[in-house]
Amino acid sequence: MSETVRVRFAPSPTGDLHLGNVRTALYNWLYARHMKGVFILRVEDTDKERSTPEHCENLMDIMTWLGLKWDEGPRVGGPHEPYLQSQRTELYEYHLGRLKEKGLVYPCHCTEEELDLERKRQMGRGHMPKYGGKCKKLTPDEVKKLDADGKTSVLRFAVPPGEIVMQDEVRGEVTFPDDQLGDFVLTRSDKSPTYNFTVVVDDALMKVTHVIRGEDHLSNTPKQILLYEALGFTPPKWAHLSIIKGPDGQKLSKRHGETSVESYKAKGYLPDSFLNYLALLGWAPKSGEILSLDQMAAEFDLTHVGKSGAIFDPVKLHWMGSQYLVKMSLDDLTRAVLPYLADAQLFSREQARARFDWLKQVVDVVRTSMGCFSDITKETFYFFSDELHFESAQSEEMKAQKPLMEAFHKAFSGISEFNGDNFLQAVREVGKTAGVKGKALYHPLRLALTAREDGPELVKIAPLLGKT
Repeated sequence: MSETVRVRFAPSPTGDLHLGNVRTALYNWLYARHMKGVFILRVEDTDKERSTPEHCENLMDIMTWLGLKWDEGPRVGGPHEPYLQSQRTELYEYHLGRLKEKGLVYPCHCTEEELDLERKRQMGRGHMPKYGGKCKKLTPDEVKKLDADGKTSVLRFAVPPGEIVMQDEVRGEVTFPDDQLGDFVLTRSDKSPTYNFTVVVDDALMKVTHVIRGEDHLSNTPKQILLYEALGFTPPKWAHLSIIKGPDGQKLSKRHGETSVESYKAKGYLPDSFLNYLALLGWAPKSGEILSLDQMAAEFDLTHVGKSGAIFDPVKLHWMGSQYLVKMSLDDLTRAVLPYLADAQLFSREQARARFDWLKQVVDVVRTSMGCFSDITKETFYFFSDELHFESAQSEEMKAQKPLMEAFHKAFSGISEFNGDNFLQAVREVGKTAGVKGKALYHPLRLALTAREDGPELVKIAPLLGKT
């Protein structure tokens, strides 16, 4: 009988969730569902300065909003509680004691200044910077004297000689030469355990079978493999995902624009469309681009995840969002965008109750241009305001076309039933009389009606605007 797949998403509650973190959560969730396994949420809240209960609750709220339900973790419990690292201190102390009993760790009293100088010397010789093991040579009496003198210390793991080879589900075989890994820190000067130690203890005790995470953790893997072996645990299978890049090819960051999931939720992206787009950043499903979570889970395979970094494209995300919005019922979409119109003070809820049918028509006209609910304000502002604001070039164009504008006004005033057909007929008659057609005829009119360079067909807009 094959082993049940168990994966985990282990964020730190120190701020908003980054797009890359959510893609990692999504790939873990998809793999767990594909393999009929278990998806664990574990909160790594050991950063005492930046981790807060509010951030913790927020990340779980976001996960819930996205629809990435976890099988074990905070709020739902499970056989390996607690799932907050801040509540697992005794477990870390116990397994740290095991390493001490085996003589695999030693105290290091080197100062930051001493370590920095050592790094600079090694780099100056063209060597990979690593700890040289100075404190490993201290006698017990020398250690006692340093402690008595009040010198703070950290605890280091004594790395055995030899290269480390690991098999990555995404990258294939990866080798770490033994000259690249020095004795690394397991506890800080305040005695709190480091990430590399706690993550091994947690993953082992929670019986995690596959660690699927970003490639920025690849350099941590040899340290963690050594700790698995030292503690007598079986290492999991590894899969390191490529980073998400901005348009310039660099790691996606705030300089590229919005990077937090919360910001896209606030803009009104549907969670399904958002996840659908993130799934494609590093994975190419065979059955097409528009897929539900269940469809993605049925097809997801780690061997089809790409090694190279994917480019985050806001334009493609907007397109993906539009594919989902057009499938919404018009009533539901109209109700969904109303809060954004109200917040922009364009159309109140009271007005919506009185003119809901008209508002639905407005939404219907622009819905194909929307990727998220908040797009409604920039797509429809001219429907709700009597005063439009024009760029100087636009104002000059309309001034130059003043006779044409006056002809439009006169023609529209004479229409008794202002519908699309009568509007179009009037525009054509004005064009014929003025000897103008095409863009020269319609562009000035679009500017006058909407203060926009483009948008839905004027024949659809005009009846909703009414006579001008």
